[in-house]
Amino acid sequence: MKKLGLFLFTAVLAVFSASCGSESSGDSLADMKLTELNLADKGIPVTIQAPEGAEVKEGMFMGEFGGIKMLDYEIVKDEFVMEISMDNTEETLTIEEIVSDAKESAQEEEGFVEFIKEETNGFIYKVKTDEYEDYKFYYVMMKDGKAIEFGEGLKLFTEFSLKDAETLYNIAKNAK
Repeated sequence: MKKLGLFLFTAVLAVFSASCGSESSGDSLADMKLTELNLADKGIPVTIQAPEGAEVKEGMFMGEFGGIKMLDYEIVKDEFVMEISMDNTEETLTIEEIVSDAKESAQEEEGFVEFIKEETNGFIYKVKTDEYEDYKFYYVMMKDGKAIEFGEGLKLFTEFSLKDAETLYNIAKNAK
């Protein structure tokens, strides 16, 4: 289920990015002033760093699919867009299996170039087409028997630089 969701998300993101003729942001996400954001009241037991005043919006995969309730939120403020998701089932896969599935999905994405960083719980990768160059990330943590997954949210008219992807990845790695 998670692999299908990630694959669908990356496919939709690729279509939006290609059709919008996007361009990179000049501002760095690393320069934003961050504050703690707790998503427990949304059903996801995690606290992350996010820009002050960031909005928490329902993501594209919020809902029930085949009896599995998916919680999917995007944290959005200006160029900062991070997706955090978790389903209501007890996780049966290991971290390594989850990351392996996510890596397979990333490699199937149109324009996949290479993995820039690979760690036990996640990775950063590069995507390049004739229209754009983008850096994306995936990170997963286990908490209370559930897999909480992090990735870049749906961005229109912009791509992440490597520095921006690293910033978001590090925010995910430091989630509590």
